This record gives sequence, structure tokens and C-alpha cells, in this order.
Amino acid sequence: MDDKSQLSLFEEEKSTPSKAPFLHIIFNGEVKGMSLEDLFDTETYTELKAVSFVASPQFFFKTVKRFKSVELILGIEDGHVAGNFAEGLENLLDIESRTRYVQSLSKDIQKEIQSNRFQIRYSKKGTPIHSKIYLLTGVKDNRIIIGSANFTETALGNQKQYEELLVFDNHDLFEVYTKRFHDIYQETVDFIPEKVKSTLLLEPVNIADPEVLMDILLDEIENKRIMVDLTEAEVEVIQQATQKIADQKEEAIQLNQVIEVITRVNRKTKNRELLPIKSLRAKTVTIKSKLSKISKNSVEADRRRQLVYHTATNKLYTPAPFTEEDGSKPLDLFSKEIKERNVLKQQLELINKFIDAYHLFTVQNDPKVQSRIAEAILYAFASAHIWKMRDHYVNEEGRENVKRHVPPFLIIAGRSMSGKTSALEFISQLLGNPDPYMAYEKISGRNILNDFFHSSNVSPLLIDEIDTKFFHSAAADKGERFIKDIATNLKGPHPVLIGTTNATGFDINTQSSSRLYYLQINNTFINQKIAESNNYLSDLMNKINASLYKDFTHRMGSLIQDGEEFYNIEDFLIGARKIFKDYYREFNMPIPEWFPEQKFDDYLDRGRRIWQEIYKSHEDAFDFRKEDSVLVHIENIAAPKSRDRTALMNYLPSECITEDVPVLLLDQKKFKEYIEYDKYFKKSFIKRWFR
Repeated sequence: MDDKSQLSLFEEEKSTPSKAPFLHIIFNGEVKGMSLEDLFDTETYTELKAVSFVASPQFFFKTVKRFKSVELILGIEDGHVAGNFAEGLENLLDIESRTRYVQSLSKDIQKEIQSNRFQIRYSKKGTPIHSKIYLLTGVKDNRIIIGSANFTETALGNQKQYEELLVFDNHDLFEVYTKRFHDIYQETVDFIPEKVKSTLLLEPVNIADPEVLMDILLDEIENKRIMVDLTEAEVEVIQQATQKIADQKEEAIQLNQVIEVITRVNRKTKNRELLPIKSLRAKTVTIKSKLSKISKNSVEADRRRQLVYHTATNKLYTPAPFTEEDGSKPLDLFSKEIKERNVLKQQLELINKFIDAYHLFTVQNDPKVQSRIAEAILYAFASAHIWKMRDHYVNEEGRENVKRHVPPFLIIAGRSMSGKTSALEFISQLLGNPDPYMAYEKISGRNILNDFFHSSNVSPLLIDEIDTKFFHSAAADKGERFIKDIATNLKGPHPVLIGTTNATGFDINTQSSSRLYYLQINNTFINQKIAESNNYLSDLMNKINASLYKDFTHRMGSLIQDGEEFYNIEDFLIGARKIFKDYYREFNMPIPEWFPEQKFDDYLDRGRRIWQEIYKSHEDAFDFRKEDSVLVHIENIAAPKSRDRTALMNYLPSECITEDVPVLLLDQKKFKEYIEYDKYFKKSFIKRWFR
């Protein structure tokens, strides 16, 4: 391929402009070309109220300086809506930047700001404002401008950015949006600190002086011009900001490396051009290493079926056999409707029989155990779409950290011989994996789990016998830090983890427990029936295949495509429940009594049982105070620095704890509700009181 025929990257357009204007203006119901001066007509209108992001204050005030009155509520830049609370709060508390902002303006504009002819407002709580509203008022007329365009040269200057503006003169919408403007205005404060505005404006001052900055900040807080009330979730957003910046830096470095590998500089044009395809194929190893964030060790350890999520159709694809002709590996559709209904019915019957094993061969006849096994299967079937639930919820709420409410971790905990490993193996067969599962010891190396999560393969990570130390680790790729990072920060298609662990000794703090789904299997298989149960399970395993999973993912994809409910925040598996109930109805099979109708709260329930037993055995260690608190003499229950003390604390909901160091002080009302005090202990308390 010669230089002329190669595709040039990042080259400025030299062709004729597109027929479609970038700035699309509808004026009183008709498409109309209008200049910036026409839109913000200072001959007809004298006052401007605006809500918008402003990239350049110079550009804004140059455009609007002829208005007699200007009120600007500063919004945020396009593309920075979700998860932008931290940035908004940072701007609010950055006194130096706020002062520099106004000092960058010309002296005449600064004077207009000081006289309040021009006002610049900002969210007093750092809450992102993404509205674009422009209200123009004249002696007789008014104009409203709404749409997608921020008040920037790029957006309003028809510069390679598609934008929409609706312009109405003397329209009823003007009153509607005037009220909207005032409602937003009430949630804002002057962007320019009052001390700067009244005394430091127009004067040379060292605004980097910590004493000056502290004085200004304290004045802002004292006079309630900064009103920060942070929820736990918002604090997490702030804490994650550093990691987000680090991730963006890493992605930028990776992009630069990829560009360097796949392009070369054209000596004539000095532009970077894509290499010929023959040259690119010769560099496949290098290209792969630059594209992938996954280490070689992680690739070798990954034994899952490769499933790729197609975001346009919400269907799964799997690599087809290698093609010798062009060296490519095309994708075959995995999610597909299975026409042979008897095949699907047989697979559903096999699932029923497998779950029946937890009744036929176990010590206790407990349908709740069967329900938990069924719940694990539902989670596994929905696993490839869990990232989509998380992504959809973020878009609905406009905040990144809400995705933690759809957990990408399922932990199946149980004692030895509880059948948790058999459940993992059966699930693997149902999903069509070549290997049953991965042993934790094989993938516990540095960053291997992290690499798995950052791969595009949405097959779930099936991990057996996760060491309980994993959950307590302080390492970046294990424990609380890892669980929080994956559950809160991971974007795009990604797998989930379905793991088993030993219930004995398992505990995890509140930050982590809210980000994983915990199922506890309390029943055990009967020793005398081990041979019989093994034969029973082996027979089922030989007949299981991925046909039901293929049909299920096809149906789940259709639910999403049709805009139907495929999850909700109270029950993220509601779509999976619906699809399985449809199967039972279609095949005229009764819905089993063990079929789970809602998600479980096993970790909370386990903690409740533990603290009920502690209270029952150590009532004297609980000092109920008149001021609605409970002082727990935990040293009478567990050694002060022992692992047991930490475990007991981890079983308490965070809302119960008032103080945990150096004493354990609980909220009396919430603790009583947690251990169901009125139901189980009130009588014994009264009896002791009158003893």
C-alpha cells in the first residue's frame, strides 16, 4: 500500500463542510441558521439568566457584556455527569482556583462582578448541574433557549460537535424555565468567595498564601456559603477519585503505546498513518501485548469458555474455529433460541434432579438449602448480564458508585460435605465450560484475579475453596480494597466471580459485605450415602449441556432489547426468575416449592444469629444506658486484640455501631431491632429486673 492510499489518522479535514450543520437551531418551530449575536441579541434583550458550563470566562463575558444584568449558574462539562460529585466538591472547596477564575477576567468585568451587575453562581453542595438554560428578557419581549449546547466556543460556534438548541420567543415555556432557574438558584452560592469579592478583588494579592486561603475558606463555611453534608456513598466517591485519575493515566499511556505500534510517520505529510495490514500481522505479538492489560500468567490460568458480549444486541458470541485463510478468528452466535423444546425441558428436569440431591442425600430435609442452590444457578445464568445491570443502573442514577448494589461477587459458604463444590461443578457444566472450576491456589498469584475481571470474557469466574484469609487481606488485589474497587469502579462488559469458601471463620466488614452476594449452605451430605450420591450426580453431569444457557441468554438479551425489566434494585435477579418461571409454564412443569422468589440476606441473618447467641450467653456484658445506647463489654466476650473481636464487629450492621474504639457503643434501638430483642429477650429482661 503506497502513502497516498493509506488512511491518515488525526488529519484535519480539508474537504468541503458537511451538509448537516453541527449546531442545529430550531427557532419557533422551524430550522433556522442564527449567529451568536442573533441568539443573544443585546439590542432586544437587556437581562440574561444562564445555566451552563463555561469553558472560557473570557469568551462568555465577551459575548454577554452588553447585557445590563447577567446571572450565570456554572454547570459541568458534557461527558462529566455520572460520578462527578467529587469534581464538583473539589471545585467548591478549591478557594485558590475560584479566586484565580475571577482574577483572570478583565478589570472592567471584575468591577461589574463587584457591583453585582454580573453574578457567577455555583452549587453550594458540589452537586453536579448539567442543565443548559438561557433566559433573555427585554422591555417587551422574552426568549428561552434550551438544548444540549453549553456556553462554549465549540458548542455554539458550529465547530465539529453536534448540538441542539430550541429557541422560543414570547412562549409559555419561558415561565416554566424561569421557575426552574430560580429553583436551581436556591441551591447555589456565589462562586467568588465573599471576602475576595468585597476586599481582594482588583487588588494584587498572593492567593497561594495558606493563611489567606484558610481565612477565606473559614469565612465561607461560617456564613453557610459552603454546605457540605456527605453521605457514606459520597465519601467513597471522593476516595475513589485518586484511583480514577490513575486509571485514566494508565489508559492514556496504553493508547499512546498502541498508536506508536500500529502507525508510522509519513515523511511527506508528517502525519501518522496506519501501517499496511501485512506489517500489522507481522507485529501481532507486540500489538496483543499493548492492547491487553492482562499478564501472560493470567491468560494461562484462565480456563473459561470465551464469551464476548455484543453491546448492540445484548447477545453473547463465542470464537469460531481458527480460519487458516486470513488468520482470523470469527465469532459465532452463542445466545440463540433453541427450537427443540424437549431438549430444554430435559435440561430443566436435570436441574430439578440436581437440586433434589440436597434433599435425598443430606442430613436435614431443608427446602431453604435447595432454594439457595437454585439461587446460585439463577445468579450463574444471569452472570453475563450483571455488568449490564450495573451499567444501566449507573445511567439511571447518574452516579458511578451505585453499581455496587448489583454485586459482581457470589460467595457460597458451607461446611465440609455441604455440596458447595458439587454445585460449582454442576454450574460449570450448565454454562458449557471446558473445565469444572479453578482452584483458588492456582489463581491466587499477584493480580491474576484482577486481570480476569478486566478481561472482555464475560464467562463467570468459578473459584473453589477461596481461603478466608483472602477476604481479610490488606493487599491491593485482595480483600476489602479489591472487592470495593471491582464492585464500584469496573466499567463495561466484565465477568463476575462465583466462589465457594468455608463458612467456619468467614466474616467480612460492612464495606465488603454490601458488595457481594452471600449464600450459606448449612446442610451436609450423609456419609453412608456418599457412594450413592456420587453415582446420582455423575449420571446428571453426563447429561448436562449448555443448551438451556444459550436459550436463557437469548431471552435475557431480548428483554433488554425490548426495554423490559430485566432487573431491579430490590432484586437484581428478577429477570432470571421470570425467565425460569416461563420455562416451567411452557413445559407444563410445576414450579418447585424450593424455587427462590426473592434474594437472600444470609450474611445479615448469620450475624443476627451470632449476636443473639452472644446476648443469650453474655447478658451481663451488655450495659443498657438511659441515653438510648448500649455499652458492650466486649473484653468479656473476646480478647481485645484477637481476630474474634474483629469478626464479631463485622457481623454487626454499621448503623448499629456508635463507637467501636476503644469501647464498643451501640445504638440501643437499632441493636434491639437487629437481635429481635422484643421477640426473644424482653421477657427475660423484665424477669431479671424484678428478681
